[in-house]
Amino acid sequence: MQRCFKILFIDLVETFWLTNALYFYELSAMLFKKNHITSVVVSLCCALSLSVHANEPYELMGVTTNTGEKTSYLAQEKNITLPVTVINGKSDGPVLLLTAGIHGDEFPSMYALQRLQQSIEPEEMSGVLVVLHLANLDGFHGRRQALNPKDEKNLNREFPGDANGTPTEQIAELLTREFISKIDFLVDMHSGSTNQTLLNHVYSPFVGNTELDELTFEFAKATGMQHIVLYGERPRDPNNSISYPNTAMTRGKPGLTTEIGHLAQSNEAFVTEALQVAKNTMVFLKMLPGTIAEHPKPVIYETIKYPVSTTTGFFQASKAIGDKVEKGQNIGTVIDYFGNLIETITAPVDGTVMMVNQTPAIKSGQSVMAIGVEVSE
Repeated sequence: MQRCFKILFIDLVETFWLTNALYFYELSAMLFKKNHITSVVVSLCCALSLSVHANEPYELMGVTTNTGEKTSYLAQEKNITLPVTVINGKSDGPVLLLTAGIHGDEFPSMYALQRLQQSIEPEEMSGVLVVLHLANLDGFHGRRQALNPKDEKNLNREFPGDANGTPTEQIAELLTREFISKIDFLVDMHSGSTNQTLLNHVYSPFVGNTELDELTFEFAKATGMQHIVLYGERPRDPNNSISYPNTAMTRGKPGLTTEIGHLAQSNEAFVTEALQVAKNTMVFLKMLPGTIAEHPKPVIYETIKYPVSTTTGFFQASKAIGDKVEKGQNIGTVIDYFGNLIETITAPVDGTVMMVNQTPAIKSGQSVMAIGVEVSE
């Protein structure tokens, strides 16, 4: 990684015990078990990699932010406009990219990142903080649920994008080329859409690279969020990365997805938690002073299952987010247009309800709920 590990390589050569720790770390078969000894090694990797030297000037989208400066601007290329803030800290460190608004109807992180950039000055931090305040302006102003009205596409399904493609594909290509290529860590900040209630959680992806996957898991824990979902379902081909954080992961850079808030609401609790999570990641990377804020009772999920309706009509959930369910238990019903019961939907697994579809409209084959399955001890 560009900045975060340049000092670490020297430390590894000079420090015998750390070299051996990383060797055993490579051999570890139980990557995500709680109390994994390699979590200590990964934390050391991040801590030791930071330098006391001044940052170099940082260029993004044709705008250079010098050491000790903060720059907010509307970055533009062709028909794409992106509101960006770059804060170049007083001393060297990693480059962290925080992004809101990949989906234009997910508001808490947008407000949180506005507050974050207003509350931090360059002399208070190390490294470079890149804030992409709103990645999908057309979706935001079009009041669209997840999609871009210019081409009806979901930005988080179009990576790494195409410079000659549709408007959404062009945004994905720009984010891949100009943003992800110039950072060390990514946090893609989301929330539940208009139709969803959501249990706040963070996705910790894995792509089969032991060191990267473990570092990403440590990064996820450092958000301070209680519910952590291990996620390895995206392609591992950088030319077909599909989602934004997976594009970072397939290029060797930890990329998280946070889910905070729901129903397209912007209440203070959601905004405050999103802001705190953003600050926690900066503390973990030694960009801000403080103590790493891992949740004292984290819950780790190995997968999420999505029960679907096999009929079309009105869905009514019988479970709420945070509820525990057992396989075969009733989790909701579907009635037809006349009010007649036509389906009872049951849980496919034991687990915790992570998301619920709160609007009644449902079609055959659509998911009604998300159920997280905890990692087996």
